[in-house]
Amino acid sequence: MSDSKSKILKRSTLPLLVILIVAAVGIFFVVKLTEKGTVESIIKKDQPMAMLFIFESNKKPVSNQLLIWYPSRRKAAIMDIPSTMGIILKSANKMSSIDTVYDSRNPSKFVKEISDYLKYPIDGWFVYDEASLCQTIDLLEGIQMFIPETVMESDSLKGVSLPGGAVVLDGDKTNQYLLYALATDSYSEEISRKQRLLINMLGRLADESASLNKKSNLRLIASKPKSNFSLATRLSIFEHLAQIDHDMIITQFISGSFRSFEGRRLLFPYYDGELARDVVSQTAKALGIEEDGASQKTIVTIDILNGCGEKGLANTASILFESYGYKVVSVGNAPSFDYAKTVMYDNDGDKAALQQVANIINCKNFGDASVLPGLQKANITIILGKDFNGRYCIGQ
Repeated sequence: MSDSKSKILKRSTLPLLVILIVAAVGIFFVVKLTEKGTVESIIKKDQPMAMLFIFESNKKPVSNQLLIWYPSRRKAAIMDIPSTMGIILKSANKMSSIDTVYDSRNPSKFVKEISDYLKYPIDGWFVYDEASLCQTIDLLEGIQMFIPETVMESDSLKGVSLPGGAVVLDGDKTNQYLLYALATDSYSEEISRKQRLLINMLGRLADESASLNKKSNLRLIASKPKSNFSLATRLSIFEHLAQIDHDMIITQFISGSFRSFEGRRLLFPYYDGELARDVVSQTAKALGIEEDGASQKTIVTIDILNGCGEKGLANTASILFESYGYKVVSVGNAPSFDYAKTVMYDNDGDKAALQQVANIINCKNFGDASVLPGLQKANITIILGKDFNGRYCIGQ
């Protein structure tokens, strides 16, 4: 009796099993087909796309670069996300460094924490460990980097030996360059070196895209990093990334203060992350603005003058604007400390750039640049008044 029941059960479950397998296969192909058209769909909708590039060392994230990218406009910005950023982790409901949730096998949880913190959707991720980075750079036939002076192996830089000047690094030397970037004493210099690595990788991809297609190497390059995207989607993404004008990529970072927490030196973002969120939001909007060739600049420069006498205010403003990707070329004092209101001057006649900078601090007070003495060093001059509280102009 039991044998007959078993046979009946097997016969009844077999069709169900077949149905489940067919359904699973169908879902798989639907997902792959949908995913394959992701980039093309975003281009048609004229939307930005966000991807996190993670560079590992010993299975730990040592460089996390958030690429915000408008495929339809071939414009992009990169924001450095510190692995040692101290935040309240949603997944753990506690304060800790963001890299404590990182899993080299699947960094989705890590990426989601970043996305939730910035309140900005991240579409996908690419992870380069030492081997895949080395292979990628070698397939690109090297990457050009500038190293100020020759780097010799030392106790703090074990296994690192790099030539100085403008040099082409192979895959192995690129891994050494990443360790060299981490060893700098300057936070801003560390960010600059890490971001330059990704920018120059994209530059090589653009330079070699035509020959890569002929050699069928682009598919091989797209297959090297781990990713949540299918290989077909990765190939499509890399084809479009090769069209970015890498000389125009905006670089940004998360500003904050370093403090010791749980035995580690962590970066705690200013204003509980609101500044970083605003940088991301404003950047996505700025990338979507159409500009003619004449109005495009590789970077907008700013001169900041303290016009109220509050000590350190100009330096605070400098960090604020640099986190948005602007270059502050000079910080100093105004001719007097009697400015009640902050005033901004457009030295180049670029009203659009002036307005974007003004929006950051909610400044609505603009002056005539012709009244400024001497030759101006920057595209925009800002004189901080008593209404500037370190973040916004109050009462304008």
